[in-house]
Amino acid sequence: MTGVHLNGATIMTTPTDRHLRIARETGYEGVEVRAERLLAAPEELAASADIVRPREVWSLNGIQLQLTPDGGLDHGRLAAEMAPRLDICRRLAAAYLLVVPPRAADADREHAIGAMRDGLAILRDAAARDGIGVAFEFLGFGDCPIDTPELAGRVVADLPGVDLVLDSCHWHASGAGSLDAFPIDRLAMVHLNDAPAKAPREIEDADRLLPGRGVIRLAELVGTLRAAGYRGPWSLETFNPDYWAAPPEQIATEGRAAVARVLDAPADRA
Repeated sequence: MTGVHLNGATIMTTPTDRHLRIARETGYEGVEVRAERLLAAPEELAASADIVRPREVWSLNGIQLQLTPDGGLDHGRLAAEMAPRLDICRRLAAAYLLVVPPRAADADREHAIGAMRDGLAILRDAAARDGIGVAFEFLGFGDCPIDTPELAGRVVADLPGVDLVLDSCHWHASGAGSLDAFPIDRLAMVHLNDAPAKAPREIEDADRLLPGRGVIRLAELVGTLRAAGYRGPWSLETFNPDYWAAPPEQIATEGRAAVARVLDAPADRA
């Protein structure tokens, strides 16, 4: 899958089965679906499973690995949360389960890297039994111990079978630095979004804007990724409550056009 996908976070208040239909009607290749919706509503999962098409769901977003007080992986929580999420992936034929690190301001980075590697290996082995991939996304928030492309690269180094997701807002929040230490050849998905002109480390998910409406250097990011051989897929992922209050078809249509403008823009790798 190399086209543009609609992440459920962009129209979060919309049921997943309607999310699937809207994505089809507004020109997306597929979707990323949200665990917080589907875990809370078995009837929504059933309705979505009834209409989903092969290869339509790129990922379930997802699962957040957590740390114990001593900085290790919280194995108990992972065991409890893994099974229901993998069940959703199976029922919707999701290609990937997306994994993120915790927000833990006082965590030791080195211990956190080891804990993420432990958790990803467990998830990879469990998901592989059903042909489901695992992809790891760093978070650019200042309270996340894995908050840069370089640290994400360290997490997956010598960890076969685990791919990466890059989010433009998290790249921006991390300082929009070089991707030289980020293994772009391991990249399985790019989330596109924008952010307002505020201190990058103060940006939260709810600040996200449609691409082209903020200050993120999206042309530079896309140009860098393409120069390294990345050709997609891409996904529109915002968490803006103002968008949730608007008609979802409108936001999906405006977002699809916004992504197209970014992807069609001249390359910029300054």
